[in-house]
Amino acid sequence: MLQMSLLDHSLDQSLVDSFQSHTQLLAYTDDPLGDLLFGANGLVIAGILGTVVLVGVAFTALLPNIGAAKFTLTEEEETAVQNVVAAYDSKAWEQELTEEGTKGYVNRRRQALEAKEKYKEGKLGERDIKDKSLRYSEADLGFLACLLRAAKPEPGEVFVTMGSGTGRSTMAVAAIFPGFKSCTGIEFLAPLVSLSNSYRGKVKGRKAPVDYVNEDFAEYDLSDVDLVFATATYFNNGDLEAGLSTLPSGTKVMIIDKRLGGGFQLITQVEDPSGDLVLNTGYVYEKI
Repeated sequence: MLQMSLLDHSLDQSLVDSFQSHTQLLAYTDDPLGDLLFGANGLVIAGILGTVVLVGVAFTALLPNIGAAKFTLTEEEETAVQNVVAAYDSKAWEQELTEEGTKGYVNRRRQALEAKEKYKEGKLGERDIKDKSLRYSEADLGFLACLLRAAKPEPGEVFVTMGSGTGRSTMAVAAIFPGFKSCTGIEFLAPLVSLSNSYRGKVKGRKAPVDYVNEDFAEYDLSDVDLVFATATYFNNGDLEAGLSTLPSGTKVMIIDKRLGGGFQLITQVEDPSGDLVLNTGYVYEKI
């Protein structure tokens, strides 16, 4: 009986110790994170905190670079780009920055919108309106210079911009590579062609001959063109393809934010590190 009593006492004490242990683990607290850290291994905690610190340092280092990355341009490219920028935003008020860009850009976009609205007057329905392809935008000229370098143009070649707007990109290409035989901007809205021509005499330095035509690029004959540029982000479906259908074999196409399908071979891809977190991608294709 004595042996049995001692065994019962030992079992009872084990149950009590076990209950107390579990009670301590399940005890309510106002600091659950503190409880977790208290019960965790010290090395594990140190590893977690170290990782958090490293991530924080890396993210902090990244923040100043967002929107501040620059293209690496040659001295000649940089001079050509700055000459075009200075011509298009020549007045002090045009150079003032807003959340949307310079006031000069905002003013050009306003004029493009007015031209678009005037064009839409009297149209019978949405099917008659080239609404999407008429959305105004301006390419980063540093990005354009990098695309042009990747395309490797040759002296005497013919360059065309599909949807040239106010002519800024076309003028920049003519200034960056003055060896072109000609640089032509195709623009659907007549008021923008007039506005483009108003800048022709304002850009300093050497330039290839520049011309602007009031045409629909989807119907324009590109059979004698060597290099084409298009910012296709907002083009109507089918417009770009129709315009490129007349290109001869060997013609190169510089294009932003759109991949080309059959009949074109990708030569290179250029990432745009400027601007905000939504980055553009440029492609250089060759017509097969």
